[in-house]
Parts: sequence; structure tokens; C-alpha cells
Amino acid sequence: MNGRRIGIWLIGAWGQIGAALAVVLAGLQARTGATDGFVTEQPEFAGHHLIDWSRFVLGGHEIRKTSYTVEARSLFAQSKTITAERLAELSPVMRDWDRNVRTGALLNSGPQIESRASSAALKTRRERLGAAVQRIGVDLEEFRTVAGLEHLIVVNVASVDPPTGPSDSLSGRELLESLEHSEVSPLSTSVVYAVAAFQSGCSYLNWTQSTGPNLPALAELARDKAALYMGRKGRTDLVSIGLLHTAADDERLRWASALLDVVRLCEREHRRGGRGAMTFLSSFFERPLGNPPDDVAAQRALLYDWARHVSSTG
Repeated sequence: MNGRRIGIWLIGAWGQIGAALAVVLAGLQARTGATDGFVTEQPEFAGHHLIDWSRFVLGGHEIRKTSYTVEARSLFAQSKTITAERLAELSPVMRDWDRNVRTGALLNSGPQIESRASSAALKTRRERLGAAVQRIGVDLEEFRTVAGLEHLIVVNVASVDPPTGPSDSLSGRELLESLEHSEVSPLSTSVVYAVAAFQSGCSYLNWTQSTGPNLPALAELARDKAALYMGRKGRTDLVSIGLLHTAADDERLRWASALLDVVRLCEREHRRGGRGAMTFLSSFFERPLGNPPDDVAAQRALLYDWARHVSSTG
């Protein structure tokens, strides 16, 4: 894995979860962040050849004009853990990641989300569906090339978009046809990003309640593209479900740590040649995809079964 670089492309890059994740990841890469609140740092995952935290690079889409440092200062203004001095130490690498953020999409995002958009993002409101998917795909490919990435994991941490309804019944063929012919997008923003991610050969994680890849047509597209995906609505209570013995008091740090665990495990599964819904990650989500068992203990067992399998097969 020497020199291997993996991209994390955050949809809603400068939002609360994105800013918290940037702070935590920057601390890990500086070797100054605690690791006891990470599932993947527990003994059960030792020797699994998980990628080192230093190999991750952040990029993303954002509809506002701000930065990781500005948002982190606001987010942790009253924090005793993430101080102003701490943020100042981490800000150089976060400024580097700011340069990888591009203007996001607003298709069917609704007036509440549009009200927070920059003038550049507002110009995208009337994009044709196919043009939006193509633009997102170009941004993903540019990031992959410029950063020298071996794989790119797209992660939705944006505000929840309103459902559009009719897209639930689209087949995979109908979805692809809509990219060519639809004047008005039948898809919500999170679905548009999932389409672009799968077509670009990326994995997709939906940490929100938005639809994302939770459509039959998207599952079909993921199978066709041999893509990995999982969601939705990420958990932060990993201690209460038995995945951790201890975790940060600050919920925002728990968000970031749990999501980074999921990203790290997704990368390992991609390296193994996995595809489709990663049901072994179901314990990290409140509404997991792929029809895993409802019982949290059974979901947790899926994760440890996967870990044992990886340990025995490499």
C-alpha cells in the first residue's frame, strides 16, 4: 500500500459534518488525534491491512462560499477539545483541501437549501439532468487525476433533500434514458450524485436521510458498474450498540469518527473486489440498505464475520 492515495469526496463539504471530519482527519494525519474512538483501531481489526489515515485526501462539492477553517471555528467555538489554537495548527492542511472543493448541484434541492447557495451555485438550478451528471463526473475525474488517487469514495453529508417521488419506479434503463432526454430532472440531488458516482467508478456512502442510492434503478446501476455503496442515516451511538467501549463526548466528533471508520472499511472492501450494498456495515446506519437483519446484534455480527473473513483470506 506504499504511496496509495484514496480520495474522500464530500457532498456538502463545508457543512457541519464535513468540517468536523476535516478537523478529525487532519489531526489523525498530524499524529495528534486520539484513536481510541475508532472502531477500526480496535483489536478486532488489527492485521487487516487497513489503509493508513495519512493516505486520505479530501475534496467535495459545496453550494456555499466558505472554507473548512471558517466552518470549524464556528462549529467548535465553545469546545474545550477543539480549541482555537488546535484549529490554527490544523488549518494549513484544511486550506489545501479547500482547493479541491467545487460548486455543487441544486437540482430539486428545494427553496430552503437554495436560500443558502452562492451565486455560482444558483446558476446551476436549471441544469439539464444529463449536464449535471456530466459536470459532477468531470469534477470527480479531475480530482482523481490531479490528486493521483487509486480510488475515490463519494460521501453524502449534505442537508437532506426533499424526495421527488416518481423516480422510485424508474428502471435502470429508464434512469439512463432520463439522463439523455429529461428537460426537468425527475431525481433528487442526492440521487443525481449517486448516478454520477457510479458512472465514474466511485463508491458511494450516504450518511444522511436523503434518498441517495436507495432506489432499485440505482442498485441496478451499481451492479452494472461493479460499484460499492451503503447508507443511510449514520449512527453516532456506537458505544450503546457495542462497537466501542468509549467515544468522544462531543457528538460532532463522534459523527466524524464513525464516518471515517466507514470510509476506511469501504476502501478495504473495494481493494478486495467487493461490489453492491455493503451490508456488513449495517450497524453503522440507522436505516441500512441491502436488507440486512433488523437486530443490531445481528448487524454487529455481520461486521465481525466480515473482519474474520478478511483476516483469513487477505
